[in-house]
Amino acid sequence: MESSQHSANLVLLKKLAIIALVMFGFAWALVPMYRVICEATGLNQIAVADAAPMQAGTAGVQVEMVFDSMVQAGLPWQVRPLTSHLKAKTGEFIRVDYEITNASDRRMVGQAVPRYLPAAAGEYVKKLDCFCFKQQSFEPGQTKRFPVVFVIDPKMPRDISTITLAYSIFEVPGQGGS
Repeated sequence: MESSQHSANLVLLKKLAIIALVMFGFAWALVPMYRVICEATGLNQIAVADAAPMQAGTAGVQVEMVFDSMVQAGLPWQVRPLTSHLKAKTGEFIRVDYEITNASDRRMVGQAVPRYLPAAAGEYVKKLDCFCFKQQSFEPGQTKRFPVVFVIDPKMPRDISTITLAYSIFEVPGQGGS
């Protein structure tokens, strides 16, 4: 009896060791797998402008930037860019701030979705920091300011001279309070 119990314990030990090795291997491979999945699907992209330095004496191409916002119908929020337009150069870091106020009497959670005009410009606006990266929670009457930091890729076609960056704000159902 003792011998069969000993054999059963050894079999269990081997199974547990294999499970532990598989778990270790999975954890070790998780980061590279995550990168591959994100690259394949475009998820979690925080792109950085081309790291190649501009040649001395070469200025970036000037682009007119227009900032706008829209709120989901019935959502009692006020959203506004603190800068409505500016002139930017490709390759330089740009920061603009948006101010959002929850004008309701309850806690609410919202999500911003960016859109670009012309739509092709979205490929060349590389956001480094944006309130659109995650859901935002607001208490009743609360106002917050959020930075949007981006670079316009120097590879942008020269026929794009004006870019509108606008955010549509939507409520995230079931995330607020009563």
